[in-house]
Amino acid sequence: MDLEIPNQVAGVVSGTLALAGAVLAVRRYTRDRDRRGWWSALSPVWKREADAGIVHPHRFGGYVKPLSEVYVPRRVVPRLAPAGDGVDVADLLTGAGNVLLIGEPGSGKTALVRYESARSAQRWLAGRGRRRRSPPGPVLVSLPAAALVHQPLPAALAEAYPREGAPLDVEQPPAPGRRWLVCVDGVDAVADPDERAVVLNRLATLARSPAPAAAPKPWRLLVTTRHLAEDELAVLGDGYAAYHLAHFTDADVALLAARWFPDDATARRFLDWAHAQRITGPVHNPLTATIAVLVWEGGQAEAAPQPGPAALLDEFVRALLRGGRDSLDAACEALLRCPPEGESIAAWLMARHTELVEVAATAAVTGGDPVAAVVDWSAAHAPAPPARALPDWPAHVRQILLATNLFRADRHTLASVWPSLVDYLAAGPLARDWRPDEWVTLMNTRSTRFVALQAISRAAVAPAFLRDRLAEPDGAIAAGHLLASRAGTGGAGALPFRADVLAALLTHWAGGADRPAGRDAARECFSLLMTLAADRADRDLLHDVATDPRRPGDVRRAAALFFAVRKRNARPPRTT
Repeated sequence: MDLEIPNQVAGVVSGTLALAGAVLAVRRYTRDRDRRGWWSALSPVWKREADAGIVHPHRFGGYVKPLSEVYVPRRVVPRLAPAGDGVDVADLLTGAGNVLLIGEPGSGKTALVRYESARSAQRWLAGRGRRRRSPPGPVLVSLPAAALVHQPLPAALAEAYPREGAPLDVEQPPAPGRRWLVCVDGVDAVADPDERAVVLNRLATLARSPAPAAAPKPWRLLVTTRHLAEDELAVLGDGYAAYHLAHFTDADVALLAARWFPDDATARRFLDWAHAQRITGPVHNPLTATIAVLVWEGGQAEAAPQPGPAALLDEFVRALLRGGRDSLDAACEALLRCPPEGESIAAWLMARHTELVEVAATAAVTGGDPVAAVVDWSAAHAPAPPARALPDWPAHVRQILLATNLFRADRHTLASVWPSLVDYLAAGPLARDWRPDEWVTLMNTRSTRFVALQAISRAAVAPAFLRDRLAEPDGAIAAGHLLASRAGTGGAGALPFRADVLAALLTHWAGGADRPAGRDAARECFSLLMTLAADRADRDLLHDVATDPRRPGDVRRAAALFFAVRKRNARPPRTT
């Protein structure tokens, strides 16, 4: 009996330990299986996103530092209630609810999406599937808004992220206890208004709150765009918290220089050069700042015939075209081998490299096919249709455009790599042959608005010609967009001119509400007033208009009504 009790105790202990070991083994197996499931499924996605962040999207020959090394963290300000220094973009990524991020051309919307996606992917990969080591916040995936024109979000993402086995499914949580953050980039890049309406309606539907008894959605949305009309913003409703992407500050430009250049002395020389070139203000736009860095670093800094942002962009575009000249020369050599027509076509083509790219750019900004546009243009204007001499002429055109680094292959057509520079090129014909009526039309068309801004800047035309047009809605709206662009066009920043434009917008907003034909113009005027009022200086000007006894009574009443409506609309956004 004495030996039997210890043996029984030992058996119980041994069994307990064995059971505990089995439980631990099962838990470890289950944990590893779960980890292998979501980790294995998402690792290819993260590796792709991390690799995309290695190459800086803007290149100017030679080596350019990775985007992750030169990127300057961004801040945003609420669209309807701007105050203080704004909010870090990183806070929006890990917060609640859907986000609409509005930025001017060249403000860095796409670079932001690429950088944040790559950074998030690198942090998830570093965690190696262990939950305790995983980064806080969601799993980021990105998608161009154009992908939502013909298919819903789940199908578009499954196509954008092809994987072996089950396709990417945003209807299921990406990892235990985590959500997706789907970044939909470039709503404004959908040029066709009807197609853009489809995209906006899809985004609005996705942002609707689920029924009270329904499970929370496993995803949030972050949508980026240039400025949209107020009626387009209204489609999204209050399902999105709207923010404006803030400009670079002087400190941001200094940080970019410090990260880009090898030492403080070089960075200081660049900043001194920017000041001497009178581009201290323009480099607060991230694209302009990047171009300035690339031009200065590329040894082109002394090539500008006169200081200013226009000369800077001129030199940069010339350098891009020079870098892609070999493809044009190859097409000309092929034409020379096709006498007799080929010789005259080659001579004509050699002098029209810039014009050819301008034609492609004009097609791109209006949603057309750049290659087809150049083929049609060359058939109409060359001594003989190039396609008659070269049956593969469209392939040559495609290669000429790709060699400029302004376009990239996108399925069956070409897409803009540098949308702002493509707009700049499309503005060339109007800048050389100024036509005010055409400018107003371009300015009041969303897809060509930045083309108009580039044209008025390149033509060095003062906006005084708009004063006589403020009495008509089209003229006031065009002037309002000019003010909203913060473009450095001479005269647009003068306070009397700005005040008169604001007064005209107020007049057309208040007066058009009762006329069916004027409602669209009234909504556009209100949208512009809301955008302009986000800036303290313009808000103060609106207050001055409201209290200026020299202004007509209906204008002052409209200003008071506007502030009342703005205050009412500045309510907290609905979260999902």
